[in-house]
Amino acid sequence: MQKSLAGGRFTVEKKLGQGAQGLVYLATDEQLRRRVAIKVLHSQGESALAEARVVSKLQHPNIVTLHDVFAETGHPCLVFEYVEGQTLADVLRASGHLPAIEAVRLLLPILDGLALAHAQGMVHRDIKPQNIILDQRKSPRLMDFGVATPRKTGSAGISGTVGYIAPEILQNLPVDAQADVFAAGMTLYQLLTGRLAAEGDSPFVILQRTLSSPFVPPSTLQAGIDERLDQIVMTALCKSADERYVDAAAFRDALAAWLERPEAAAGAAAEDAAARHSTLEFLLRRMRHTADFPALSQTISAINKIDEADTERLQSLSEVILKDFSLTNKLLRIVNSATYGQFGGTISTVSRAIVILGFDNIRNLAVTLLLFEHMHNRNQAVKLREAVLHAFFGGLLARMLGQKAGWREAEGVMICGMFQHLGRLLTLYYFPEESNEIERCSQQQGISDILAAERVLGISYRELALGVVQSWNFPERMVHSMRPLPDNTIREPQNTGERLRVFANLAYELLPCLDLTDKDLPVFMARLVQRFAPAVSLHANDYEKVMQETAKQYLDYMSLLGVDTTGSAYAKRLAKLAGVPLAQLLATRDAEGDTLTSIRLETPPVEEVVSPQQITSLLAAGVQDITNTLVGEFKLNDLLRMILETMFRSVGFERVLFCTRDAKTNRMLARFGFGPDIQRIVPVFGFDLGGVNDVFQLVVARNADVLIEDIDAESIRNRIPQWYRSSIHARTFIVLPLVIDKKPVGLFYGDRSDAHALQIPHDQLNLLKTMRNQAILAVRQKQTGG
Repeated sequence: MQKSLAGGRFTVEKKLGQGAQGLVYLATDEQLRRRVAIKVLHSQGESALAEARVVSKLQHPNIVTLHDVFAETGHPCLVFEYVEGQTLADVLRASGHLPAIEAVRLLLPILDGLALAHAQGMVHRDIKPQNIILDQRKSPRLMDFGVATPRKTGSAGISGTVGYIAPEILQNLPVDAQADVFAAGMTLYQLLTGRLAAEGDSPFVILQRTLSSPFVPPSTLQAGIDERLDQIVMTALCKSADERYVDAAAFRDALAAWLERPEAAAGAAAEDAAARHSTLEFLLRRMRHTADFPALSQTISAINKIDEADTERLQSLSEVILKDFSLTNKLLRIVNSATYGQFGGTISTVSRAIVILGFDNIRNLAVTLLLFEHMHNRNQAVKLREAVLHAFFGGLLARMLGQKAGWREAEGVMICGMFQHLGRLLTLYYFPEESNEIERCSQQQGISDILAAERVLGISYRELALGVVQSWNFPERMVHSMRPLPDNTIREPQNTGERLRVFANLAYELLPCLDLTDKDLPVFMARLVQRFAPAVSLHANDYEKVMQETAKQYLDYMSLLGVDTTGSAYAKRLAKLAGVPLAQLLATRDAEGDTLTSIRLETPPVEEVVSPQQITSLLAAGVQDITNTLVGEFKLNDLLRMILETMFRSVGFERVLFCTRDAKTNRMLARFGFGPDIQRIVPVFGFDLGGVNDVFQLVVARNADVLIEDIDAESIRNRIPQWYRSSIHARTFIVLPLVIDKKPVGLFYGDRSDAHALQIPHDQLNLLKTMRNQAILAVRQKQTGG
């Protein structure tokens, strides 16, 4: 006897498939005499029927129509039109992958149908090759719309297919159209490469990689995919929903624009790609063999590799920055400048800077300063110095443009603005002979240095910069910002990546106006304003004000960074633009009065003596910083790191640690710290609290602040535990315990390698104790729910 559904209205012919959500049957509608596909849902209640009825109103030639819904023994049943054909999953099994043009042409109609759903407030939630069928006319149709949900709703648990599920669903965040963009982007990635961007031995591994591992561009897996298509796919696959295309329509438009390019040019680019890639690798190898490039790359890569999902990322970023004495001081000077004055008060630690300004802002600012200092300090030709100053101004200008256009997250665009000039800087710095040849070629042949560089190097400045930035593990949105904009009118950016690209390129295109005559300038500006009008709501006079404000800010920054620009023709030009005498802006600071002056993180040479007044000023600034933190919302670990960092940068400790009592084992264990080899030391620094045999146990038991000048002194030698002697190579240290209501909760520790190397005057010791007492106050606040 044949199975029937809906009281005999539908006669089941056979089972078509089975998935996580339920069974799909081929059936005959006895009333309308047509074949249908019926999906019986097992994981949803009958409430799903209401949403399905909304979806049934979607009518589009590339969406499989939902005819009807009903309930069968408590299970929702969805009645779809029956489409004969093969799914894209079948196509991939047969071919492995598809040519780029064919893959894009197949996805465009799907995105067109999906755009209709997004416009009507619905999200599909399960886009994948198995849910796209090619009908008998080879037209793609999107299936399984019956489990769609309204936009901007809670994720209601993880639903969808592993490998295509967007990160925000895994994080239980509200689901909007960008989740479908991610799944469609993953589908395109699979069509182009034959594999998913996140793969693994188990669903759990795939989900973890989807959430936190970087995806490689499809061109790295399959030849013939150009960088424009790479960028489109990677934008759709951004981890953050805000950085993807805003909906299917925006994704469709980007792919359609790519498809309209001349195919002959695309073919030529594909043929040339291998040769250009070989040239890039050759140049990168030359750079890696220089003395300083590996160290720069290691530091920048370490900053970029800090996982955004890492709960200890503040600690990780602070560690990397604090290893560089000069970078630390320059960064703190910048964050205490008038540009960041809206935050109020002095910021004396990198840890607080991260808390106040945000992780991404400090990371981007740190890398910007690293690049600036690395290039600027080279004792080389004047043209390199001028090029570095030019690039830094370009970065500041890009940020100012973003701010003036009303973009609230414009901080990240500063480094993207500098990246526009990175290829030229790298060539001047690492390839001086080729740089001279580029200049000769440009003059003799009457061509731009950009074209001359491509003839001499074999690749463009931009390609060289892209290769380096990708090797430094910058996120795709920043790599994308380096790519040129189309020659026609620029449309309004749809996500963070597009905004970065627009403002970085706008700053780059605006800079030549500094060299134009009064006659040529109006024509140049009119064209630029018209071209960027849809994307940036600024008028010609707005650009003039932006340039003037940026010039003033730029010259202030040069003074803050201690850069002598008195001999720079470029700086003089900017001073004229700013309308302020250059000498007034370039006045040097009195280092003795600068509360942000710091000693080196390693033991300073004898000639670099730091005055006690400077150390006291740093400690006092730290106390004030922590006071400002205590009166607002704060995380306890963030505040404790501020105290540690202040100790580290002021008194001259080689290592500092914070320990807490582990209630289960009744042991005092190190949690985090700063200094060389700290990652090795933290796991082994710990002691039992049950006795009073060694110096650490005595300090905690008696709530005593102790400075040990020499661990081998007769009076203390027998109190130094063996675990300390074997693991911590320091002969002098200080311990400041945290005791609340006669119960030990933690301690601060700082050391130096040599005996008697710690000389802490009374006023400085009092400030250290004040910070310890502030930590106790912070712990009490958190214990009482404050």
